[in-house]
Amino acid sequence: MKIRCDYKTLTMIKSPVVGVLSDSQLSPFSWKNNRTFERNLIRSLQTLKNYGCNMVIFAGDICNIANFYAYYRFKNALKLVFGTKPPLLQIIMGNHDYFPAFTSRWKKRFMFESYLGTKPYSHYVVNGYHFIGVSPDCRKQKNGYSEVLEWLDNELQEAVADSGKKPVFVTTHNNAENTVYGSHVYGDTQLYSVLSKYENVVNFGGHTHFPMLDERSIHQRDYTSLNTQSTSYVELEKGKVNGPVPPNPHISPMCYVLRFGDDKIDIMRVNAGTGAEEKVNMRWSLPTTLTKDAFVYTDDRFDVSDAKEEDYPVMPAIYGRSEKIGMRAYLVFEKGEDKDFVHNYRVEFSDGKVQYYFSDFYKGLDNPNKEVVLPIYEKAAGVYDVEIRAVNSKGLESKTATRICDVRVPSYRRYPLVFAPDAKYF
Repeated sequence: MKIRCDYKTLTMIKSPVVGVLSDSQLSPFSWKNNRTFERNLIRSLQTLKNYGCNMVIFAGDICNIANFYAYYRFKNALKLVFGTKPPLLQIIMGNHDYFPAFTSRWKKRFMFESYLGTKPYSHYVVNGYHFIGVSPDCRKQKNGYSEVLEWLDNELQEAVADSGKKPVFVTTHNNAENTVYGSHVYGDTQLYSVLSKYENVVNFGGHTHFPMLDERSIHQRDYTSLNTQSTSYVELEKGKVNGPVPPNPHISPMCYVLRFGDDKIDIMRVNAGTGAEEKVNMRWSLPTTLTKDAFVYTDDRFDVSDAKEEDYPVMPAIYGRSEKIGMRAYLVFEKGEDKDFVHNYRVEFSDGKVQYYFSDFYKGLDNPNKEVVLPIYEKAAGVYDVEIRAVNSKGLESKTATRICDVRVPSYRRYPLVFAPDAKYF
């Protein structure tokens, strides 16, 4: 595959402020009123503008299915927010930008280039930092880079030769398999072989939709990976009753803001719904000279073999209550507490059945509501006693529990998986 690449050397951005986002998955249907994802994209871009971003990186899946109308929506969002003077844009394709399957890959890349005015492969130099944008070469979910790996390797050799141990930023649609949160499900099987050669690579990847508020969304082993979440909807791992797409997954689109200093690069996780930085006290940063010796976001962070008492979440050892509204039963209880956040709740019924439910952490952690209202799903009609424990993202379970007696489940109900109110099935 012959790569046509945008090269830009830009030294006029003295103090780069870089915004990173992905996966808007805009509707291609002009006759459908699917506006939630478009509004989320506009909110996210406006948030990046408010933070003074003079460069914006988009990690793919602009469209749900690529066509003129979906790209028009994307360009219109940029124009609404930035007017006629947009920041420097580095945009790549995702697997959805190769849909529908019956259209050739060449035509999809041509459509991307002609509608957006940029190539799907790019290499920019901004204030001495290299930024490489690498679209997949096809619509495959897990091995979409086989034809571009040699090109990527060559670009990385050039970047490292020029900038030494400065971070080299590589944007791909997928992260490599078994790196960041969600990559065990949706990671690419080929990228690691190239990226792992360069310890100063910083790889942004989308595709998974997994929440960046989870500390597993940054990963360092042979290089640095970050998961960009999405601006459309959140997805999570399977195995929980209210998943893998949790309730109201479109509520809080997230994005990164990178601020470059003399000796470090701060990585801010910003909630585009509120405009506020999340987890200020746990802000990530990378040194401007990046080697393995400086890696702190390694798998060792999640080793619980010697977990201390304070590492466990805490559940109030009190009684909650149940409510029945119509034909639905709800568990109502005080939320659990953790040094980071409660990832999910373990719910054990008196008949011995155990269920796990995601908490609402993905909506943002600045939530003043101390009460959880949890609908019961996939449970036969009957009366049960219930014990609820909190579980954090390390998998540690609270030793204390909240109990609720005489929970009346009127009927069996399935969890309704909904991406957004106006985009249930896209």
